[in-house]
Amino acid sequence: MFNALNRILLKMRLKQKLLLSYLLLILLPILYLQFYASGKVAGIIQEMVSFSLNQSFSQTHSFLTYKLKRITDVSDLIALDENQMTRILTRNVADYSLHDQLQDGNKLSQFLSSFRDGTDVSTIRLFLPDGFLFANEGSSMFRLEDALNTTWYAKLITSRVKLMWFSSHDYPTQATDSTPVISLVRLIRHPDHYNDTIGILRLDMDEQMLKEIVSRANTVKNSLTYLQSSDGLVLIASDDALLKQHLPSEGSVSPVFQNTNSSNTQIMNGKRLEFHQMQIPQTDLTMVTVIPHQEIVSKSTRLQQELLVSLLIVGLLAIGLAHFISLHMTRRITHLSQKMKAMEAGFLEPIIKPSGDDEVGELIQSYNYMSQQLALLKDVEVKAIKSELKALQSQINPHFLYNTLDQINWMAQFGMNDQIAALVHSLAGYYKLTLSNGQDIITIGHELKLVAYYVEIQNIRFEQRIELNLQVDEEFQQGLIPKLTLQPIIENAILHGILRSENREGSITVTCERQEDRIVLSVIDDGVGMDEKHLETLRSGNKIINPSGSGYGIRNVQERIKLYYGETFGLQFFSSPEMA
Repeated sequence: MFNALNRILLKMRLKQKLLLSYLLLILLPILYLQFYASGKVAGIIQEMVSFSLNQSFSQTHSFLTYKLKRITDVSDLIALDENQMTRILTRNVADYSLHDQLQDGNKLSQFLSSFRDGTDVSTIRLFLPDGFLFANEGSSMFRLEDALNTTWYAKLITSRVKLMWFSSHDYPTQATDSTPVISLVRLIRHPDHYNDTIGILRLDMDEQMLKEIVSRANTVKNSLTYLQSSDGLVLIASDDALLKQHLPSEGSVSPVFQNTNSSNTQIMNGKRLEFHQMQIPQTDLTMVTVIPHQEIVSKSTRLQQELLVSLLIVGLLAIGLAHFISLHMTRRITHLSQKMKAMEAGFLEPIIKPSGDDEVGELIQSYNYMSQQLALLKDVEVKAIKSELKALQSQINPHFLYNTLDQINWMAQFGMNDQIAALVHSLAGYYKLTLSNGQDIITIGHELKLVAYYVEIQNIRFEQRIELNLQVDEEFQQGLIPKLTLQPIIENAILHGILRSENREGSITVTCERQEDRIVLSVIDDGVGMDEKHLETLRSGNKIINPSGSGYGIRNVQERIKLYYGETFGLQFFSSPEMA
């Protein structure tokens, strides 16, 4: 694993390595902040939200307990009052004079009215047995039989409780009641005969006032607080729409949420809900707050998202800055590397940009010094190569001139005056091109003309037995080539190939083609060819030992090409007996 990683790093560019290191230094802290620090912050926020919820829930519960206890206390004061309530309700209606009833009825009405403050107690109703003339007073006193036919009275008797709370939505009261209320009812018992009911007391509280109280517990969006009785009915809710949305069935909740002081989590209607509940003391009521879990974590989630966006922006800016810094730090190194590669190809150019005083600057200064020294050495080497090329070139020209003059001498001895004139004309044209104003490099087209003059000279000598085919397209004839490259090869093909055949005649074809980035010239003859031994001699590339030996001109061309173009260039030989 380590070795594989090391190989990958070794293949990377320095700029990429610097950028990678910067990215690691940037991304690691960002990932830490995102996954660890943001998680811690999110946890703290959730704790703060939960603490705030608990505080609001406790304060609302305390205030609601105070309100409901006050109503209970008022009902106790009224129901247990001996002077006004018990004294009047226990009288025998048979000997109860009209005057006394009117007088007691007026006192009882004033007594009840004294507890109706309009804030906590909106309405007080006292239901009296038949026989009391003031039982049909219609404001605060009513007939007992009016209550006996109501659903809330049936529930009160069935429950066998001292006090019962109910909502006008669940247990409708008189048809004249238009304002929704929450009511407390209780039976007034005979002090001496406790099983006997002498009246019913009902105290009404404004529903809207209680809604405002329970709504104070909703400090989180979409949270719901409601007041639930022991029979599972919801007396009042802060939001009726949310009540239908959160609870499993309209107007009721599961018994698991009843009459307990606890907090728990339930999945309802596909949502995770947090339940906080606490019983109201001295009642059968429980205050419940329902909070969607998503709303509790929404603030922390939003904070995490904002932090992530901020970190991404910072990360992108840091990556851009890291890219700029790495580019700035490696620009000079990259430039130096390019110059070094150019030096390998033979281009020696100094770096003229400011080098700086750091380690890279010292490398640039060392490179400039080295390039200057190498340039001096290259000048010396080039001069030496040119001298060697000229020496090789000068060896070829006398060699060819000697052979031609020998041929003219032979023709003069046999009286071939016309042929001598043509030969001298071709020789003059040949040397005019050979001199070429002192240039050592000529075009391929000029080299082909040299070859044509040479073959003309040889045909004069050998009675037109050599056919020359030049198949080189015009586009290649402007290419450059060392002078007298093809002529020694043509000479070798004539002397050692064609003239050694039985009829001493044949053809030579010169072609040219492009192979990738190179121009390849081919010389093909139909002479006798050569065996493998002679091929190996030509391919060996040995230095010239005996200039007068066979194949001297070929070896001369091979050395000149390698000196000028490099060791990867040169001549290649292919042959078999009876084939050139």
